[in-house]
Amino acid sequence: MDLRWGLALLFNAVLLGVTGFALVRGGLPERIGAMVNLVASLATTVLRLIDPQFYAPAQTVVLGIDLAVAAAFYWLALKTIRFWPIWASGFALANIVASVTAPLLPRTPLLAYHSGLGIYAYLALGALFLGTWHMPRDASPALRNGFRSQQPPIDP
Repeated sequence: MDLRWGLALLFNAVLLGVTGFALVRGGLPERIGAMVNLVASLATTVLRLIDPQFYAPAQTVVLGIDLAVAAAFYWLALKTIRFWPIWASGFALANIVASVTAPLLPRTPLLAYHSGLGIYAYLALGALFLGTWHMPRDASPALRNGFRSQQPPIDP
């Protein structure tokens, strides 16, 4: 088996494991984050299977997907009481910077470029996993919801 296929299968196994864990055990922010990861990964994979041009750095459609992921994690970081979206949005932003700057280094092999993007994807999944792991099993409905608008006011 080709190394690229092995890496892709490993990533998909981790993606399905972490997102499945977040969907089953996480609160609303973790479930939203899991769906963002799943939909973005599926969209990118389908595009790349249809046409290999989508493997190129800074490819417009894939970059648009990456921007949507960064925006979704940033929105979660602003609107929820969770720590993990802050990290996930940072890793998504690093992914975008790597995609945009990769064409400036034309001799960089695609495997190195995609391995770098994979590292940021694994880190974002790791943040989601840790955020889900820290959710108590007996969490209150307000904690499960996790959005700031649902939190009781703090008495000074």
